[in-house]
Amino acid sequence: MASIIEESAAFIMDSGPFIDVIPIILNYLDLKSLIHLAETCYFWKERIYTDVQLWPKVIELPYVGCMDNYVGEHNVLEDVIEAKLWSMVQPSDDPQALDKVLEKMASSKQSIKRFALVKKVLFKNFIHTDESLRLTALLFPSIEEISFEGNLLSIVGVRNIAISCGKLRYIEFYQCGNLDIESACHLFNTEEHKQNLERIFIYNRFRSKYAITFPTEDDLPFMEFCQRCGLYYNQLKNEKEKLCLYHPGIYSGYGHSCSSYDCCGSSTPRYPSTLGCQYIYHEKCSNKSLSTQRHFYELHDGHPEYMFQKYTDVKFPFRFTERRRLDKCYEKWNTKEHQQEE
Repeated sequence: MASIIEESAAFIMDSGPFIDVIPIILNYLDLKSLIHLAETCYFWKERIYTDVQLWPKVIELPYVGCMDNYVGEHNVLEDVIEAKLWSMVQPSDDPQALDKVLEKMASSKQSIKRFALVKKVLFKNFIHTDESLRLTALLFPSIEEISFEGNLLSIVGVRNIAISCGKLRYIEFYQCGNLDIESACHLFNTEEHKQNLERIFIYNRFRSKYAITFPTEDDLPFMEFCQRCGLYYNQLKNEKEKLCLYHPGIYSGYGHSCSSYDCCGSSTPRYPSTLGCQYIYHEKCSNKSLSTQRHFYELHDGHPEYMFQKYTDVKFPFRFTERRRLDKCYEKWNTKEHQQEE
């Protein structure tokens, strides 16, 4: 009897003038309210969980702690977390922490559906593995940016992202010692990525079992290296949009905190800074060997949270910043793994 009443109520709500009212009602609700409403009856559950437009386009994952409190000599962990400068914060003690969080999010078909249109995921201080990249590709096929960082991932995880996430605009390869960068970049040589991809940032200087190489024209024929900002850019988009962030002024100093550009006062990326304060068209590199040296030494400490924003648009909370190094993390994870095996 109860089932008949519920079906009758669903029919009434899903017909007549009420159809036009439903979207208006749902658009007024935040995520928590939507979930509570979905728990009231079958009609709202179906209506909410099948309408992917209702769910947020930006997802923020929970913070589950970090391996240690070190965020540079001049900063305090709590302040860095409050500023959401997660690239300074060490990952969790558990190298599979992100796998477990995403596994819960992918626990049902309904859960997977609701994230189909998510454009950005704030992974915070998590570090990716091949499994977390597989789940990221499954849950978030519409994401527009991804950071491949560290030695816990391989070409297998990158392949999952390249196949499923065709709307990517920004890609970062940072200290990926287990990746052949040329092979990894070649995975994105598809028509869909050609239409959407805007920039790739590569830094792979330390502790890589592969030679330090960069994508060639055969790997990504539509991408070129910009000698001004040090990023790989999409040549097709460069003809239409000004996407190169740079400083038009003159830099004075020796790389210390008292040195800066006279156009805006920005210092080098090792300290609170960005790639620039104005946009212009990318400039194709004529001598890659010289530009990659600049690329190595000036860009690798830039923080992804700030790096691609105009300096004039960002309010930096810290005087000194330092991007996290994962060397000690690998040592602790390996020690923990050996202890478990014994």
